[in-house]
Amino acid sequence: MTLIRHILSSFSPKNCGAHLRMTLRTLAPHWGALLALALFLVAGLAVLDDYGVTWDEPTQRRFAVATLTHLLGDADALPDASDRFYGMAFEAPLLLVERAFGLQAPREVYLSRHLLTHLFFLTGGLFAYLLARRLLVSRLLALFAMLFFLLHPRLYAHSFFNSKDVPFLVMFIIALYLAHRAFRMDRIPAFVLLGVGIGALINLRIMGVVLLAAIPAMRALDLAFAQGWAERKRIVLTTGAFALAGGLTAYVLLPYLWGDPAGRSVEWWTAFSDHPNIVQELFRGMLYRGMRFPADYVPVWFSITSLPFALPLGVIGGAAVIAGCVRTPVQALRNTRTRFGLLTVGCFTLPILAVILLDSNVYNGWRQMYFLWAPFSLLAVFGLRWIVSTLGQARRRAAVYGAAGAGLAATLLSMALIHPNQQDYFNFFVDRTTPEHLGAQYKMDYWKHPSRQALEWLLERNPSSPVKVNRSDFGGIVGHNARILPKAAGDRVFTAPDAEALTIAYGPAADEGRALYALKVYGSTIVSLSRKADLRAAYAAARASEPALRSVFDVHHVNGALVYVKEPCSEADAIGHFQLWVVPEHKSDLTGAWTRRGYEDRSFLFPGHGAVFDGKCVASVPLPSYSVASVRLQQWPLGATDDDTPLWESSAVLYPDAWRAAHQAAVSGAPLARSVFDLHLGDRALVYVKEPCGQADTETRFFLHVVPERVDDLPEKRRRHGFDNLDFDFFLRGGHFDGKCLARVPLPGYAIASIRTGQFVGGEGEVWSAEVAVRR
Repeated sequence: MTLIRHILSSFSPKNCGAHLRMTLRTLAPHWGALLALALFLVAGLAVLDDYGVTWDEPTQRRFAVATLTHLLGDADALPDASDRFYGMAFEAPLLLVERAFGLQAPREVYLSRHLLTHLFFLTGGLFAYLLARRLLVSRLLALFAMLFFLLHPRLYAHSFFNSKDVPFLVMFIIALYLAHRAFRMDRIPAFVLLGVGIGALINLRIMGVVLLAAIPAMRALDLAFAQGWAERKRIVLTTGAFALAGGLTAYVLLPYLWGDPAGRSVEWWTAFSDHPNIVQELFRGMLYRGMRFPADYVPVWFSITSLPFALPLGVIGGAAVIAGCVRTPVQALRNTRTRFGLLTVGCFTLPILAVILLDSNVYNGWRQMYFLWAPFSLLAVFGLRWIVSTLGQARRRAAVYGAAGAGLAATLLSMALIHPNQQDYFNFFVDRTTPEHLGAQYKMDYWKHPSRQALEWLLERNPSSPVKVNRSDFGGIVGHNARILPKAAGDRVFTAPDAEALTIAYGPAADEGRALYALKVYGSTIVSLSRKADLRAAYAAARASEPALRSVFDVHHVNGALVYVKEPCSEADAIGHFQLWVVPEHKSDLTGAWTRRGYEDRSFLFPGHGAVFDGKCVASVPLPSYSVASVRLQQWPLGATDDDTPLWESSAVLYPDAWRAAHQAAVSGAPLARSVFDLHLGDRALVYVKEPCGQADTETRFFLHVVPERVDDLPEKRRRHGFDNLDFDFFLRGGHFDGKCLARVPLPGYAIASIRTGQFVGGEGEVWSAEVAVRR
């Protein structure tokens, strides 16, 4: 009874007033951070309904629903394939809120997901403030840490629609805070809480093992410096409690492990440590499909899409931390604060080095590495502190703070100007002014939520009539974004793959003449809306002509377009990624990124340019206005990787008369050499001829080594080799026509002593080779 009276008395008006005054006194010094969080919350609520559904969201929710169904008793309901390895640390709360409030309509479901994801992001800002406050003992610097964390344009957009990478980022900063708290308190409950945090972190993404490994390493240092049995015992017990809590948390949050914890843990690790890339990537003007990227892929993406003024601050901060540790290494390793500075440097640099050294797959820009912003934003504040500490005069310190504030204000303005497409933010380290240049260098938009804006534009211009658009991508994102619109608007949108539907494409419209709308960021199109060609008329014109090539699809060259025809045909035959590479007669006709490649990529998904009607599949794809030498065509399964093979492939020349004339000129004289291909020399070029010849004869790469009479004639980088390397892919230099193959490769202008050429398969050796002496 005494305890009950004590509890009741604490809720008396007098005691409530005392508690309130105490709370206000505690919070008063942090009014700046609280005000900033309040403003961010108001802004988030104001723009919540501006973001559409992205192509990962339906998948994320689907595997969460499947996992919950499995937990409720359906043993066969676990997600398929790699989806079963995704944990429930964040998806479970989203789904539970959805069920608790009875949310069923797509608009309600996705708005609730966006709201909760954004609130969790703001929580990350709060923990960035708390951690910086403990490390730097400065509320102003801690406020900058919060603002640096929250005002990253790309992360801000993702904080609404990305329920994988943003929660991992937030959980990373929370885990860092819990680690600092645990080492400062040095008590079992604090390390148990840290274990729970890191277990949840690993559940979200496997890269959480960075902290999982760091904590025992730091405890090993504590053990080395420990004095007396009691201290060593406490270190062992707290470390054991941490490991047990972390392991149990990771296990509980991933139901797939429950059936076979040991075996499935290995399977889980293997699946996520080398996750395949299943999408095409555009990086520095080069297109990569399902393959490893250059070593600087993550550093470049990070540097061109992050706050430009924060980048040098982060470098300075990291250098200051390392320099301090080098000066007094023993003291640095024993001091919790300085040791955490070193941990912050490691949490940023080591994952990047791991990706480079292990040749790991990272794609969609650097979104799988967004967690790097957690340690880097802290390093930026460390750099700001170092600069301020070196300045003696208050005016200079105020000027530095003012410059940092101005940088944040400029970032906020940039975010406002491209709202709600901050996911496509680039800083001024790249060319953002030349129209369409940026989009030719880097993939602009991976997420497809801007399709909502295209739908809104279309509905505004058709205020009462229904509108019909294609199911133009494999995620059905057009339909999802139609359903997230207010009901009256969404009910007027129909998605169908028929001949008359409008097409929403992610990038510039293939035919500007049929374009209706283009949504641009920095002058580069991220979403376009266009009318299709008249497919029935295209089919009639195609059937009146001979095809340029015959394959699974017959492909006709009609009225400046390629018309694909297959009959009989069903929608299943038209699923996949249709690769179309266009090779010009003159390379000078190419612009931008295409110049380096030697061809223009006009690849497409079938519903965007075609339709299935009357039992046939027909697509019409416009060709560039310049003169086209040849085209290379393939159809790939959706999500294809390097281990897959195309469903079909072929090459064709569009103007065979010119190729026939070139063939006649080449074979008019005796060949230089006879092999699988006959080699001819004519008009300062080496000409390859084979007849009969099929597609398989030209799939492997050709090597061409030219030895000059004088080594000094070679480019400087080739002189030590003694020959020029002119290796090439057949489709860039040749063509198939009349059952023949012909390729023409211009030779250097210097005097040539000999040529060695042939075909080879990487890792397997030569298919054939020939060597000839040449004097010219």
